[in-house]
Amino acid sequence: MRLFLGKFSGKYPEQIEKHYYSAQEKGNPWYGGVEPGDYVFVNHVGKIVALWRAKEYTNMKNIVNPKHDGVLTFEVIKEYDDVSLTNDFTRYKHFVHNLDLVNKVSKSIKNLGFIPIKTSDNCPLPEDIDFKNNLINIYISLKDIDLNPKDGDIRVLINNLDEMKIVEVQRYFNSKFYIYEDFNELYLERSPERYTIKRLNAFALKDNATQKRNFLMTLIDELEKNGFMKVSNVISLYDNLLVGRKRSAPKPPPKSGDQGVNPPELDEPDNGIDIEQYAEYAGLLNFNPNLILYGPPGTGKTYATQKIIDNFEKKHFNKSSSYKLVEAENRVRTITFHQSYSYEEFIEGIRPILNVGDNENVGYKLENGIFKDLCINAEKELIKRENNAKYIDMINSNSSIWKISLGERKSDATYNECIRIGDIAIDWLKDQNLSNSSYEDILTILEERGKGVNQAQNASSVNSFVNEMALGDVVMVYDDPRSIRMIGVIKSDYKYDSKYDFPHRKSVEWLKELSYPIDIFAENGNTNLTYKTVYRLVRMNISDVLKIISKNSTLTQSLEDKNEIKPYYIIIDEINRGNIAKIFGELITLIEQDKRGSLKTLLPYSKKEFTVPSNIYIIGTMNTADRSIAAIDTALRRRFTFVEIGPDSNVLSQAGNYIVNDKIDLTKLMDTMNDRIMERLDGDHRIGHAYFMGIETLTNLYQTWYYKILPLLGEYFYNDIESLTAIVGDSFYNNYGNVQHLSTVVNDKGISEFEQKLIDIYG
Repeated sequence: MRLFLGKFSGKYPEQIEKHYYSAQEKGNPWYGGVEPGDYVFVNHVGKIVALWRAKEYTNMKNIVNPKHDGVLTFEVIKEYDDVSLTNDFTRYKHFVHNLDLVNKVSKSIKNLGFIPIKTSDNCPLPEDIDFKNNLINIYISLKDIDLNPKDGDIRVLINNLDEMKIVEVQRYFNSKFYIYEDFNELYLERSPERYTIKRLNAFALKDNATQKRNFLMTLIDELEKNGFMKVSNVISLYDNLLVGRKRSAPKPPPKSGDQGVNPPELDEPDNGIDIEQYAEYAGLLNFNPNLILYGPPGTGKTYATQKIIDNFEKKHFNKSSSYKLVEAENRVRTITFHQSYSYEEFIEGIRPILNVGDNENVGYKLENGIFKDLCINAEKELIKRENNAKYIDMINSNSSIWKISLGERKSDATYNECIRIGDIAIDWLKDQNLSNSSYEDILTILEERGKGVNQAQNASSVNSFVNEMALGDVVMVYDDPRSIRMIGVIKSDYKYDSKYDFPHRKSVEWLKELSYPIDIFAENGNTNLTYKTVYRLVRMNISDVLKIISKNSTLTQSLEDKNEIKPYYIIIDEINRGNIAKIFGELITLIEQDKRGSLKTLLPYSKKEFTVPSNIYIIGTMNTADRSIAAIDTALRRRFTFVEIGPDSNVLSQAGNYIVNDKIDLTKLMDTMNDRIMERLDGDHRIGHAYFMGIETLTNLYQTWYYKILPLLGEYFYNDIESLTAIVGDSFYNNYGNVQHLSTVVNDKGISEFEQKLIDIYG
């Protein structure tokens, strides 16, 4: 007899209804080696719904793989009503807690649809397995704490409160704890550093691992208060404690244009949440690059934006990409709209600059807003070619643009040499290596050699070359007062080479596939170029440069080049809280899909032409409890696709930890309360599943209930004690509408008053 867990996607309920699994022909790794006669526990949206027996590999038309009709069919042996994957299945007494059970059963792993389950010698027949009455308890505990354990219980032994180091993983049998070899070896394998709990908590803070940090903070608090913490979810224990510090993801294979970005760290575990649900939303970005997710608070809209980007990257750009890589490459920006948010912050505006000095005068500067900045960075993707992608990636919206003269006007020798070897060069102080020289150093040397002549302008040029021209900056080589004869991207720091007549140098990637010379008079604010050797072109921005390159390119983008165009994203939280007409201004038309890259507008501050590139994707979130969707600006509604993200108790069951203290079912509690809220108010004010996520202990639930959920309900039903008691019962409020804190002390019946009154809400 062989026993497996089968992971059936929530996206295809037909497989559950018709008792099959579609992974093409027999031998496909997704089947995990299941043979006819093997038993399979069926996992669907976080619950074990049935026990099946494999029947045969055959062919059947199905919606999962329309092009491949190979399937494995099953016969139903037993059905279950309420068996949790993480709270019940993985805590079954006769299962061995190895890597397959505590990690793989809940993770989305490629080519792994069926997982073999190892059992103890005295495990009953599959059809006789009773999950509810044969569950083990799991403790993280100090040594001398009386846990009142029973056979099969697991203890993660902690040495003391000061160090909080894991000693070993143990199992209880015959009135004694013994080392649990399978689980302990898994811990040693996955966490060779064996960090203390307090050290892991510090790492979680540094890594911004919110889920792990919440678990560890709760654990530290429980150990200090009670000497132990009871854990209902083996997978939560593994992910947040035993696996140690989260590791870095494998670096994607190098592509043209990669800049050697450090590999991002792995996302926190999804805890079995079926991310396929986001594939459809990601596909909508191809239909319309402007998307809004709306719904009540706590429904995971912000989380969904990241998963949508993750899915879109993998499917429509590069399968090795991810949201974390997008972040590392600065291709996503997240902002929050509010009533004071303005066009100047979003597009462009005049900003005050404090000139620190004797007078502390205030000056003013034109600055790009967040969206315009992102558009400029996205626009550079559209001029990429296979031979220049690496250097185009070095350019960003903050890159400076410089004019430079290479050599003397009467001779092209220095110019030709620089173009040939890929350098820019100047010849002042040719016998002096200026590495680590400041402007004051350079000015002093020039004045000494200039015999008292004011050398400030020359010092400014030399200092610009040595200290200010940076990697990714653009250089334009002077041809005549209106034109340039070459454009380059700086790719090295200052270097001194005495073998050249012009010894001060920086390496440059020349963009040779352009039609030179190029007239830049208009882009330079209708201003002529001067003879000064090096200076910043302050009237031009990177968007101007990109347009110049695009307009004068002698090469067109190949299909391969277009496949290298990276998407850029802006996430706008609380998009309905801003004044859309004020913030977007004239861009409200430019963001339409058919206007991208073609329709241009003249921006009011810079007086520059601007367009929204086609590879920008806008994803907004909207809390419907703050403002009804019906009140949204009509112009916004016409230009965005709207997707409702509602409270979903299946997310809780998939994530695990929805049964608190083996008594309270959070999915039933949430669904019952939301049904009553809809009767009394509307669907926009339901309570989202995020409020109930990450609850490890009764203390966590107590804090969530009294300091999050009841205040939220109090805001929805202000001074309406009748509605409040109709939703949560009359035990949590007194006759005056004041909140009553119920006891968590266990009574003679083995349950506290707080727990019982929560169960009464849905019981």
